[in-house]
Amino acid sequence: MTTHQPPRRPIRIGNASGAIGDGIDQVYKLANSGCVDAIAADYLAEFNIAWKAIERQTRPELGYEPNFLEQLAWQNGDAARLLAEKKIKVVHNGGALNPTGLAQRVDEYFRGLGITSVKVAAVTGDDVSQRLKDGGFGTITHLNRPEVTLAPGTETNDILAANVYTGQAGIVAALQAGADVVICGRCCDASTVMGLATWWHGWKPAGSREKYHRQLAGSLMAGHLIECGAYVTGGNFCGAREIPQMHHLGYPIAEIDSDGGAIITKPPGTGGAVTVDTCKGQLLYEIQGPVYLNADVVADIEHVHLEQLGPDRVRLSGVRGLAPPPTAKLAVCLRGGYQAEMTGFCAGLDTDWKFELMKDQILREIRQEDFTTFSIVKFGSSRPNPRSQNECTVGIRMFAQARHEEAFDNFRKAIFYSGMQGYCGLHLSMDWRTMAPKMFIRYFPSLVPQHDILLTVHIVSSGDAERNAQTIKVKPLSLRDCSSAAPHQRQHTAPPLSHAYINTSSWVTRPFGDLVFARSGDKGGNANVGFWVRDAKAWPWLRSFLSSEKLIELLADDWDPSFVMERCEFVGLHAVHFVVKDILQDGVSSSSVIDGFAKSFGEFLRARHVQMPKDLVEDEDKRRDAAMRWRAKL
Repeated sequence: MTTHQPPRRPIRIGNASGAIGDGIDQVYKLANSGCVDAIAADYLAEFNIAWKAIERQTRPELGYEPNFLEQLAWQNGDAARLLAEKKIKVVHNGGALNPTGLAQRVDEYFRGLGITSVKVAAVTGDDVSQRLKDGGFGTITHLNRPEVTLAPGTETNDILAANVYTGQAGIVAALQAGADVVICGRCCDASTVMGLATWWHGWKPAGSREKYHRQLAGSLMAGHLIECGAYVTGGNFCGAREIPQMHHLGYPIAEIDSDGGAIITKPPGTGGAVTVDTCKGQLLYEIQGPVYLNADVVADIEHVHLEQLGPDRVRLSGVRGLAPPPTAKLAVCLRGGYQAEMTGFCAGLDTDWKFELMKDQILREIRQEDFTTFSIVKFGSSRPNPRSQNECTVGIRMFAQARHEEAFDNFRKAIFYSGMQGYCGLHLSMDWRTMAPKMFIRYFPSLVPQHDILLTVHIVSSGDAERNAQTIKVKPLSLRDCSSAAPHQRQHTAPPLSHAYINTSSWVTRPFGDLVFARSGDKGGNANVGFWVRDAKAWPWLRSFLSSEKLIELLADDWDPSFVMERCEFVGLHAVHFVVKDILQDGVSSSSVIDGFAKSFGEFLRARHVQMPKDLVEDEDKRRDAAMRWRAKL
């Protein structure tokens, strides 16, 4: 007779970092007062892996992000002592290109404090740089541009790093082997949370695969919500004026139950807030549509729902799980050449004319064929009747890229040549070092077969000295574990305008953001932006108004017909989401766009003036006024 064990209570997983240099005090604070079982952290973006590759060329012992060591050392090592005392698990991706190197440093730090009970592990196998150089994957295709390929022998000498976005299997294997700290390389951002939840609840594909995929998909989206740290507690939130304490924000905690359901919260008494809207912003951030791809599962989030259960407690539901795709994302970073830039300024009257004059003068001195990219753009505007010089100063950014350093002698000379003949008031940034060429990175995303990626767990420490060199080979997903192909993103066309808003004269022209919230971000060369309203009455208008054609109109001078746009809707969030492909060129590590991360992409669009139903805007005005009055009382 088989007895079934009751499900374990939900695991409480805190996030201690969302980016390089983030959350220096958060391992300590979560361990001290967060009542967490585990801590996850994310230190990697699509640019810093490449810089670590450059670093390792001269210092091969490095290649990892050192932030976790600083977090452990907080309060003279009390953060590390708390982890050991409370037996809190930690999983993160700070290993970058050298997970074992960082794991050894972490082990040394614990032992330096006299702590020998903490077992540290590293997960390797995501770094396939040499294999790609040797032609092990054949010719690979650019994820966004199928006509662009990378073939063995063509540009392989330019490869700095090639890393597969791996799943949770190595993490789970390490935790099952007793590891307390698990350090990964380029695993998927949410895999740290998924691995912890899978280990805690003992999820297995045996039995109902539908249930298993649902559990994984729920933990995937919980991980997505907390992976950027304070972004879900008020950071990067367009409604932050309503949040009472926008300093020392609490970092998020995900409570994940045995069925994959999740509640997002934060430590009591910390700044910021966890609300339906802060969670909507993070959920819509850096996604590619209603199909969320991961190495272990596909989450269908078209009908996702968020519910406020109480102060700083939001439930996530409505996530559907599907079999994982047969391929994993491969991020290739290549030497792109060299780049330099300089910023000049004009002020006061006729700033448009002054900009055009500088642009014309410099272009006359430049041999544009020497450069792969040459851009001169202005940013900002001059305020009428200014009360200070700052109010009427406009920036002019000169940006250049070339395959060879020698081209930048001409770049510098052209700027100086035009200096004394320029417009009245011309002045440059005082940091002329930016005109010196520095290496830049080209980002090339692709796909590789999942079953071909082999992970290894390295236990670098143990209470039993004889097991210090223990390694565990991790079985990859087989083709039978995966779907035959990754599902395509579903796109939705805007419906006709609701009859409630036809033939009415109650319209007002205001900034779009006076009614609509938004969050935007980047994925390589693509920008994504999600728009939502918080009143169900406004949803029919938003989904009708915000068509692909309308977004092109709102983008105005920033739109180019070469871009590709995808649109979808999230009815449960009252949200419309767009992906604009290639608007960021080749991504943040090489883009000439000022906002290469697309962080302000949504804020630009919210500032555009549009015609909106007057009653909806007035209702939102009242809601925001009430929230501001409540904030002022706290």
